[in-house]
Amino acid sequence: MSRFCGWFLLLGLLLLQAPRVAASSTPSAAGLEAEALEVDLDQHATEARGKASFSYGTLTLHADHVIVNRLTGEVEASGNLELTQRGRRLQGESLQYNIHSEEGVLTKARVAEQGVFITGEKVVFSPAELVAHQAYFTTCDQPDPHYTLGAETISLTAESTAPGEQPRSGRLTLERASITHRNRRLFFLPSYSVSVGEIGEPEATPLPVTGFSRDDGPYASMSYARGKPEDPTVADFNYRYTTFRGIRGHLRFRQAAGPLEVTGRYVRREDASDRELNPDDLEPSLANVLLNRDPEYGLRLPEFRVGRSLRGQAEWMAGSYTEWVPGEEEARATADRSAVNLLLSLDPYEVSRGVRLSHAYGWRRGTYSPGERFASRFHRHAADLGLSRKAHLSLAYIARTSSGETPFLFDSQGPGRELLGDLRWQITPQWGLGVLDLYDIEDRRSRDIMFEVTRTAHCLAYTIGWRKSRGRFYTRIGLAPTSNDEMTP
Repeated sequence: MSRFCGWFLLLGLLLLQAPRVAASSTPSAAGLEAEALEVDLDQHATEARGKASFSYGTLTLHADHVIVNRLTGEVEASGNLELTQRGRRLQGESLQYNIHSEEGVLTKARVAEQGVFITGEKVVFSPAELVAHQAYFTTCDQPDPHYTLGAETISLTAESTAPGEQPRSGRLTLERASITHRNRRLFFLPSYSVSVGEIGEPEATPLPVTGFSRDDGPYASMSYARGKPEDPTVADFNYRYTTFRGIRGHLRFRQAAGPLEVTGRYVRREDASDRELNPDDLEPSLANVLLNRDPEYGLRLPEFRVGRSLRGQAEWMAGSYTEWVPGEEEARATADRSAVNLLLSLDPYEVSRGVRLSHAYGWRRGTYSPGERFASRFHRHAADLGLSRKAHLSLAYIARTSSGETPFLFDSQGPGRELLGDLRWQITPQWGLGVLDLYDIEDRRSRDIMFEVTRTAHCLAYTIGWRKSRGRFYTRIGLAPTSNDEMTP
């Protein structure tokens, strides 16, 4: 025992005398414990065998065998190894790591971070990014998860945090991915990218959405995206097969150009009423028409600040448009159109515990090839109410005014005044409810209602919903997120 203590004290002195890196990356303490320690003074290395435990700053490593080089900062480990750092947990067969750069390579790895679990043949990681090769991921912490998404490479990036803080949000990107359910491969995805915080949102599901609507009959739709939102070039493709109205869909791209974005879109038979109900929507009409945008292009300023609390968005778009009314073979209207949109929003502010207010002003001006001009203005005042930890209610009052004429129904003004209510209630850990009501104050009627019930089982969320304006029932299978709190070491 005295020999062990002697080696441990010697190791502590050697580590204290190690060359220092930049002050921001120098941890306050380091230590190595094991059943047996051996120090090589010539190689400046310490080898630990048998239930070895190494700690350095925010990093903790357990393994059967650990070698630490105090000059280079290189760490090698193998056998029943587990590494934890800033909320990230890694397990694997062998590890090569540098304590100064905080970069490493792990083989036969399993990683838990930001609510997802990634398993790969090789994982290359740093504080900002993790890349797994020949890997799969799931949000299900079960020995045999019902679903996995496999890929040649899986990247998990973390948004910047203060030194030492656990990352709470990031982006997951899969290249050449496939979906497996109960050990059966369902279909192939060229790529899949989603914000970790958006896992569980309707738009994030890589699985097809199916349903029945009054105008389309039975339908199925799929969406694919190429590139991350922060990439300079991003493209996405949506495909929808409908029984009554044939194939519909769109192809869109976005190219960054300094603070601006160049956008392009080609749309085949878009249904204007398919848009989600959004209090900031500058095109509020729910006209039941089909529309081709062939093509549409424009410039976009995604966000700019005006003072400390005011945010803005601006967009110019132009293109050729053709509009049909269902049941009519001839096009209702065809015209060139250019439009300028501006949205100014005041940052939400808290007025009492659990109550936050926000305000916005929007303006759009459209010019059409027949010579018409149309301008629309709206202002919105919204309140977010945290009813409890499991229930949330949003209420928005929206008022609109317009001038001029437009040849298109989809571009028309819509109600002058309306209320938008959105209730989300997690009744139990397994059951959730969502109700959204768009109420026309002037006509004193609900012009659109959405109702959803979600059942979560074995890390998959099964949703059935109904929407009034479309006469639509739909079903959706999505990924259920894992709470970050459950993954904190």
